[in-house]
Amino acid sequence: MRRCGHYLSSASLAAGPVYKDARIPALTGSAAADDLTSTNDYYFRALAPVSAQARSIAEHLRAVIGEPKVRLVHTRDSYGKSFERGFAAAYPAEQLRLFGLDVAAGQIGSMDGALDPAAQEPGPGVIVVGAAPDFSADIVKALRRHGIKGTVIASQGAARESYLQNFANEPEEKAHPGFFSENLYAASSLIFDSAGVAAQVFAADYKAKAGTSPSWVGGGAYDAARLMIDALKRAAVQNRSDSKVADRDRVRVALAAIDSPKSAVVGLTGRLYFNANRDIPRPIRMGSFHYGRFVTAPLQLVRIDQPDGIDLAAEQEKGHVASFGDRHYWVQRVVYTGIDIVRLNRIDVKQGTFNVDFYHWMRFAGDGDGQTQVQFPALLDRGAFDPAQPVQTGQEDGLNYRLYRINGDFKARYELHDYPFDTQQLLLHFRNTQQRQELVTYVIDRFGLRLADERSSLVEDGAYSGLELWRFLRLRYFVDTLSSGSTLGKAALFDSGLKTEFAGFDTVIVLQRSGAIYILKNLLPLFLLALVVFATLFFPETLYRERVTIPVTAILTSAVLLLAIDNQLGDVGYTVAVEKIFYVFFGLCLMAMLVGFGHEGLRHAGRKRLYVVLDRIAQVLYVGTALAATALFWWRYAL
Repeated sequence: MRRCGHYLSSASLAAGPVYKDARIPALTGSAAADDLTSTNDYYFRALAPVSAQARSIAEHLRAVIGEPKVRLVHTRDSYGKSFERGFAAAYPAEQLRLFGLDVAAGQIGSMDGALDPAAQEPGPGVIVVGAAPDFSADIVKALRRHGIKGTVIASQGAARESYLQNFANEPEEKAHPGFFSENLYAASSLIFDSAGVAAQVFAADYKAKAGTSPSWVGGGAYDAARLMIDALKRAAVQNRSDSKVADRDRVRVALAAIDSPKSAVVGLTGRLYFNANRDIPRPIRMGSFHYGRFVTAPLQLVRIDQPDGIDLAAEQEKGHVASFGDRHYWVQRVVYTGIDIVRLNRIDVKQGTFNVDFYHWMRFAGDGDGQTQVQFPALLDRGAFDPAQPVQTGQEDGLNYRLYRINGDFKARYELHDYPFDTQQLLLHFRNTQQRQELVTYVIDRFGLRLADERSSLVEDGAYSGLELWRFLRLRYFVDTLSSGSTLGKAALFDSGLKTEFAGFDTVIVLQRSGAIYILKNLLPLFLLALVVFATLFFPETLYRERVTIPVTAILTSAVLLLAIDNQLGDVGYTVAVEKIFYVFFGLCLMAMLVGFGHEGLRHAGRKRLYVVLDRIAQVLYVGTALAATALFWWRYAL
């Protein structure tokens, strides 16, 4: 009925005519050759075609680097020709030299004839590789072995950390790690260190299930699946043997109807919808390889979808906007951001606060300090942080560097449904409300934070050793945004539906309360009361009064204990786990009282056998209820 795939353009191009003849709609999240969708009404693509990617690389070089000399090495297959057309159309001809490589039977021909002249070109310049993933690694190897050590930019197929496995067994790489990947850049539709919360949640789930971090390929496949599922829901397929052809056409029509922001499907990088060529012109970001990881480059171009509401001339004069014909882009500065906890001093659940001492740093390209003008909304002591007064400034790795140390009380929202077996997430959030996200974005400094994966930090327990009732689990990082739907009173924005977004950054300290310690300190008296009440079920008839008064006294005593515990929490408008423990105990006390009354009534009626049976049943029921409640809590909270 439908097909998701394929990964490679070569496989997709070969299968495309078969799908078209069978009227099977196909959707790929990775194959980028232009001819795939331009000549096939049944093929859809959840990303930009390779010519658009090439054009984005060309425009990035023009806006960010200033039109350097470029040597474009491309294959003469469908992918490489599409790349060459897109790049050459957007780059000044006088600054561009083309070097084509023949491809036959899935293999690149001799590269010496093209790469020798490319290596001998005067001046540093930039090498751009326009080739599919199955060829680009061999080209990069050949370029480095020809002595080209400068900047090499590859297409999206190279934009993943697993790409470096192509070099791992090469003798040059073993002798000098980074021999091939140093100064290696790639364009990508998705880079996780600068992606939003949805993409990072996907990355965490992906790694938990697959054991490895995802790349844009996994993200593209996820978005393609979301699009296909949505189309299947809209198509109302009948799924009968005689409706097969009609169902396929319904799915194709449903996919084609996802053609505007109003009908878009929410994906990892925003709203997804197809253009007239059944492509999704997703924004392209530039990344580079450092220490075996693929990270966002310091400067990016962000497409302006609604230029009518912007004073383009004024923004261009400020250096905020770059324009190429009718295409306009914000010049976005990427701020590599880190927060390291020095010490978590106090957690006050009743007041809804916590006190923390931490380092906060930023590394960024460009002039000015607009990137550092951030606010911590939850910081109660406003004097604890002044963005104009860093403790250290300078240059690090060619980027501007600012370091702050912040110590103060932060407001927190505690989730106490599972108290005292709860896990709390303490949020340190900052945002820049002066510059929109298109101009500045904050990314996770994976190297400075020494992250084990995209967003989880390995830290020393010493920062949390002062909290005896808490156990540190992890430190997590998220890229965040603050959205505003205000039109700002501009007529051009009345019907646009656009939102103004401001960049932010979240650090989450994840802690788990030590339930066993809490129980020993706070619930031991309740356990002793439970034993005393249980003992009343064995009292003889001469102690009838005590069989009733002891459970009553136990209820009153435990109520005082519960009140003291609730006083530690402050105003909580729901039932917490510890209260459920007390409710079970209240029920057991009530049962013991009722059994005492029943025992006495049966004794006065002379029915000794029955009141003995009643006592035995009550004893078994009491123990069973207590054990069942304990087992339930143990299972629910893994005590």
